[in-house]
Amino acid sequence: MRYEIVTFGCQMNEADSGLMAALLDHAGWEPAGSRDDPDLVVINTCAVREKPEQKVFSLLGHLRRRQEGRPGMVIVVAGCMAQAQGEALVKRAGNVDAVVGTRCFHQIAEVAARVRSGEKCIVLTGLEGDPAAVRCRAALGHGRAPLRALVPIIQGCTSYCTYCVVPYVRGAEISREPGDVLDELRDLVRRGTREVTLLGQNVLAYGRDLPPEPPTTFDLLLSLLDRLEGLWRIRFTTCHPRDVTDALIRQMADLGKVCEHIHLPIQAGTDELLTQMNRGYTTRQYRQLVDRLRAEVPGLAVTTDIMVGFPGETEDDFERSLRLYAGISFDAAFTFAYSPRPGTAAAQRSDQVPPKVRLERLHRLIEAQNRITQERNQAQLGAVVEVLVEGRAERGEGLLAGKTRANKQVVFPGDPSLAGSLVRVRLTEAELWGFRGELAAVAGGSRE
Repeated sequence: MRYEIVTFGCQMNEADSGLMAALLDHAGWEPAGSRDDPDLVVINTCAVREKPEQKVFSLLGHLRRRQEGRPGMVIVVAGCMAQAQGEALVKRAGNVDAVVGTRCFHQIAEVAARVRSGEKCIVLTGLEGDPAAVRCRAALGHGRAPLRALVPIIQGCTSYCTYCVVPYVRGAEISREPGDVLDELRDLVRRGTREVTLLGQNVLAYGRDLPPEPPTTFDLLLSLLDRLEGLWRIRFTTCHPRDVTDALIRQMADLGKVCEHIHLPIQAGTDELLTQMNRGYTTRQYRQLVDRLRAEVPGLAVTTDIMVGFPGETEDDFERSLRLYAGISFDAAFTFAYSPRPGTAAAQRSDQVPPKVRLERLHRLIEAQNRITQERNQAQLGAVVEVLVEGRAERGEGLLAGKTRANKQVVFPGDPSLAGSLVRVRLTEAELWGFRGELAAVAGGSRE
């Protein structure tokens, strides 16, 4: 039996899809090829904004037509949208056989078997108890692992930002035991992984829910993983600015495997909006934090999330925000327009910004950030940087592609045999997406 998994949303969703694929493989399923009609389609969904939800319903309409020629095809909707809508999603879509919430991924193979045996309208959306999906990853390793792997270490959120649905669809924070994380990383490294990204809705909250003795904090976990032989690079995301500690900054400066990049969502650029969002910091505190990080971690790249059109945002708010962002000078920003999420406090407000205004501000923000990104990249031309080579570039004959320690994309001419190696590349051309360069030296280290 063949399966296909379609993923919408963040890196955590990508990791969850990888977990479901591993569980299905373990149960005897096989991934469908590009020309195969799958027997099972799993749609792993996002509920953070409205647009990904619209894409899911569009895909379900497309699958309905495919089902006409393959009536036995099973369709499962999983993830955050599934958690939020539950049985209502089954009723609205009509062709959904099962709904699997964010803490029920470990049951995906069982759900598929139940539907194939004739059971319909299965809905699993419980958030209570110990989520086995978080705990069982380390036992699933087989075959070649990716060069760069995503490793969830905590899921859930208790920040309750007024615009965000994540606490309601992911539940309270639950951390994995340090030994469990270490076991998974050892297994990945043994099978060829050289860079890991530690994931969490707020990765810096790691360990708060674990027993106080022995102490378990995110900075201590970094120390533990930094000693792992065969692992070259450690990244982590996403970080709440409120939870960046002195200890974390010291670890970023001192630990050789921790990369010089931090994703630090600011979300808004005035204190009034940050207070209404329940973010827990001021613009001054945020800017001081970025200044300190850049001072203590040489070569640090700072990226962020920025929302426009939050309820009550005025033109003056927006203009002040643009000036703040220009002063901070982010390396890159994920920008988006506010989308009311059912059940959140912000969605209940009467001072919603008109969609047309939100979109117009978004375009202005993107233009401003693109200029900043281009300027920051331009300033790095001539530098020689370490690149982990992932393989052939998607475009361009004879070009390889990889990432710097600062998480910048680089393409350069080179032999395909360098895939999986660390090399030194001189940056020769700056683009919005990263750099073009030329090989300066092989830095040492090979995946093999």
